[in-house]
Amino acid sequence: MAIKNSSTIILPRWYEVLESFSLAPRMMPHDVATRWNSTYDMLKFTDKYRAALNVMTADCDMNLHKFELSKKEWAMATELCEVLCICLSFYLSLLTN
Repeated sequence: MAIKNSSTIILPRWYEVLESFSLAPRMMPHDVATRWNSTYDMLKFTDKYRAALNVMTADCDMNLHKFELSKKEWAMATELCEVLCICLSFYLSLLTN
């Protein structure tokens, strides 16, 4: 279930949580199988919005527990984001040469 598809319960709460953390109101980018950099965009987003995501997944009323990440999973996501950042930098350098 996507937050954007739950306009009556989850989406308003998402915007409240973002405001409480002084984060810009945004939706999480989608991971698109045909665009490898979409994974990087999604992971970069989750790094910045981690606190808000943790609040949402911990809230029993939101029924999003299955999306909650452990500390180990957050660490892996951070490491993957760093690797993909290097890949993106390399890719962009190829385009400019």
